[in-house]
Amino acid sequence: DAIEKRRIVRIERTKQRHQDIMNSAGRMIRNITQRELWLIGVALYWGEGGKTNHGAARIANSDPAVIQIMMRFFREICKVPEEKFTGHVHTFSHLSIEAAEKYWSNVSGIRRSKFYKTYSKPSIASKNKKDSLPHGTFQIYVNDTKLFFTIMGWIERLKSFNSR
Repeated sequence: DAIEKRRIVRIERTKQRHQDIMNSAGRMIRNITQRELWLIGVALYWGEGGKTNHGAARIANSDPAVIQIMMRFFREICKVPEEKFTGHVHTFSHLSIEAAEKYWSNVSGIRRSKFYKTYSKPSIASKNKKDSLPHGTFQIYVNDTKLFFTIMGWIERLKSFNSR
């Protein structure tokens, strides 16, 4: 009917307007410099990284793009050698552990043989729902005390700019 057609057209126009705004905003970032990668990595670690295990820098996320940019940060900015990386998958019991491990290995570039044993959590709530985390979450570990405290120092310095 005509009312439904108008509703669908309105929804599509709204989606297109939103996409146009996002496309325009995206064009403002042409590439990122090494300094910008450093700031992005420190800021992401500040918000998402582990702050208690002083023997390792670690960050967990379910967004593959966050994992990939953090791997770039660790490799390019922090110069972490490959043997220092370990991964840890957290997933739900009704999902395939092997599929999740393969997925996160591909995303991170960390070999599955360098993963801790995958944590598979029973989930009553998600049994009959659409999976919002089909591959679970992934945690990058860099077993390096000096790196952990270096990142903490960078974060403390960034915090000092809040008083302006």
